[in-house]
Amino acid sequence: MRVPTLPTLQTRLAVLASLAAGGLAAATPAPQLMEQNRCYVCHADADAKAGPAFVDIAAAYRGNPKAAATVSALVRRGQHGGGPWNMPPHPEISAADADTITRYILGLPSPPAAGAPGSAAASP
Repeated sequence: MRVPTLPTLQTRLAVLASLAAGGLAAATPAPQLMEQNRCYVCHADADAKAGPAFVDIAAAYRGNPKAAATVSALVRRGQHGGGPWNMPPHPEISAADADTITRYILGLPSPPAAGAPGSAAASP
């Protein structure tokens, strides 16, 4: 068995440490990315605006094994759909940032059902 020499081992450890530190430090939280890319102009987490609420998008894709890839692609290429508004393409958003945004959206909990405790319809 060949044992790495000390300089080789130190080099490998330095590369791993720099990759770990750079990867963690460079990650931007999804809500900040969404603010920077103006997602909240047309969408909100819980309320429909010009575009659907993010919780409704999450609910629509829940259980779909291709949800992450589909939503991430829609963020970047846009979508022409059923309503009077269309989702414009955002090619300026990197694939990695689109994936971060998508994980956030798909991780949102479903809104409470109408009439359920905690829903607006249940309030007096």
